[in-house]
Amino acid sequence: MAGVPPVIRPGHFPTRRKSCRSWAGRRVVVSIQVPKGGQSDEKEQSSTSTSGGATATTAASGGVTVTTAASGGPTVVNVVGGEKSSTKYYLTATPASVPAGPTTFTFKNAGTMVHEVIVLKTDTPADKLKVGANHEVSEAASVGEDSETKPGKTKSTTIDLKPGKYVLACNIERHYEKGMFTAFTVT
Repeated sequence: MAGVPPVIRPGHFPTRRKSCRSWAGRRVVVSIQVPKGGQSDEKEQSSTSTSGGATATTAASGGVTVTTAASGGPTVVNVVGGEKSSTKYYLTATPASVPAGPTTFTFKNAGTMVHEVIVLKTDTPADKLKVGANHEVSEAASVGEDSETKPGKTKSTTIDLKPGKYVLACNIERHYEKGMFTAFTVT
């Protein structure tokens, strides 16, 4: 962000804006709020845009907001995941069912290791996905994801969901096998 002077007002965080492209190749504008006297931790921040417009937020030291032309607010789904033990992991989603349309998945990694959340559109029950020799499930049915998230961090991604059955899962090697998945429905 060199060369972009921050605007500082008493009681406010300076905001810096940067134009970039999402993984889908769409142009987005990122606004980064930097804490007083601090630097933004851009290594912990990411953004994603999907069809129909999107808003994605990644909570790091400051916060990143990506805005596009989406109208109205997306439905928010809070996803929490981590380890119960070395052999049993978990993933929860609240609510477990939402109406079709833009949906923001906010993933909080409550564990002690890196996790991710992939969103798979499938009629296969959550606990019956085929696991490959690499100890991961196929991502062919993926409609989006909150990529690798460090312990204690939070990432958000907005996806325009169609009606149907979905599975949310951590697809890091062996994490699905240890129970890090949950069923999800879009009406």
